[in-house]
Amino acid sequence: MKNTFWIVIAIVGIFSSCETDFELNAPYKTIPVIYGLLDQSLDTQFIKINKSYLADVNNANFASINDCTQFEYIIAFLEEYNQNNILTGSDTLQEIMIGNLDPGIFYEDSQKIYFLETPSNSFVENHTYKLNVNVPEKNLNFNAQTDLVNGTGLIFDFLSKITLQLNGFRCADNDLSTTDKYFDPRLDWKTTLNGKRYELILRFAYVEHFLNGDTIQKFIDWDLGDQTSVNTDGGESMFKVVSGSSFFEMLKGRLSSYDLEAQVEKRTFNSKAIEFILTAGNEDLNTYMQINEPVTSIVTERPIFTNVENGIGLFGSKFSRSLKSFMSNGTVLELCRGQITSEFKFCCDSTEQIIAISNLSGGEQVGCN
Repeated sequence: MKNTFWIVIAIVGIFSSCETDFELNAPYKTIPVIYGLLDQSLDTQFIKINKSYLADVNNANFASINDCTQFEYIIAFLEEYNQNNILTGSDTLQEIMIGNLDPGIFYEDSQKIYFLETPSNSFVENHTYKLNVNVPEKNLNFNAQTDLVNGTGLIFDFLSKITLQLNGFRCADNDLSTTDKYFDPRLDWKTTLNGKRYELILRFAYVEHFLNGDTIQKFIDWDLGDQTSVNTDGGESMFKVVSGSSFFEMLKGRLSSYDLEAQVEKRTFNSKAIEFILTAGNEDLNTYMQINEPVTSIVTERPIFTNVENGIGLFGSKFSRSLKSFMSNGTVLELCRGQITSEFKFCCDSTEQIIAISNLSGGEQVGCN
């Protein structure tokens, strides 16, 4: 009798334990994910439209499967509304598979994105643009809208432009025999309507020549940081000071671990090797970036920001303007023969600048052999 009692208890315990099992995941629901920034300074707009996914095991294992994150077929179109909220135009987005992706947890061979060709004057800067997406097989409809950053009002300061035009990008002196002297050039600009966050990038372009005769055109982007305007009305003065010594240290840091350095014969550059790229982002983009910046406090929870109706993500706008410049004689001399970057085989192929540098520096040669 006692044995029967314990057998019954054991059976009840087994079935009771099964009844307490529960699913960790809620029922799956397809959630559209959009990321796109309209930029009228470009001739093509690209928008990423994906879907959420859910797995019973580690979700990271499924990120590399394209079918998990991509819709098989969608209908997406961009509508234009004037200041009176009247529809004035509509264009359908096309899909394309792109490759050459950076390594990551998602599928690396190719991913589907959607694009729209926008030749010059396709956009009207004071109009509103609405993205509408329909997924027929899922009976899903989602949308988002944005105003454009006014590109006309985003301008570099006149004095900054003239200084670069006359003196070039000048961040070092002309004499290597003395203690290195660096200069810190300053770049000024005005904010524009609907622009909230401003990012300045210095791009240095050069050509890599290999011992086997091959050449590759390359560039190095140096992020000089971003600033946020007080409001989005435009007309506010902003500036960024570029550290001369940091410029050369940045180049050294980027090139020091180059795997093919032993195969490089020389590096040359043209008369427009320096380009400043100023980008203004609208208020939604600024909010999205602020929320996703690294956490610096003990509170690690982040609010979720989205301006997509019936989905998540960001649909905003930006505008980029660039300013190109040559490098001053002192900067070229420091780049080619200075103690920080001389090991990276930079040389000048401009006869005029080679002679000028030699005369100014007491015979220092920066030409290519």
